[in-house]
Amino acid sequence: MNTALTVVVIVTIVALSLPTTLALRYTVHNTKVQFFEAWTQCINNGGYLASSETAYEQAAIVSAIQKSGAPSSEGWWLSGTDEGMEGSWIWLSRNVPVAIVGGYTNWASTEPNNVGGAENCLITGIDSSFKWYDKPCDNTYYYVCEYYSA
Repeated sequence: MNTALTVVVIVTIVALSLPTTLALRYTVHNTKVQFFEAWTQCINNGGYLASSETAYEQAAIVSAIQKSGAPSSEGWWLSGTDEGMEGSWIWLSRNVPVAIVGGYTNWASTEPNNVGGAENCLITGIDSSFKWYDKPCDNTYYYVCEYYSA
């Protein structure tokens, strides 16, 4: 009986210490910057450039953009990139491959297409469905940061 109780307590403590999707909050920044500047600004503010590993996270990001009143059709950096290894997309802020959680992606039908061999960073919000597009990392877009709630 004591062993079972000990296991339950340990599992509960571990589960409570792990961040969950529900523990994330998002802030939108309506200053246009390049990808790595957005990444740096989020870190400087105690967060991370947002990652959209699930449909739930994508919906929360879209909701934050829409609630901000900022122009949603001009593009928003998320932390996806294949910089350094073409075609191998990762969420830079979490250091995990895109689509690792249940295979979720939200690419537009012709994306990623690496036009001109220089599109290595991921944006959302240039269409009304907030699909993902690959764009050059030195383009300037708005950005979304994510923070783990305490």
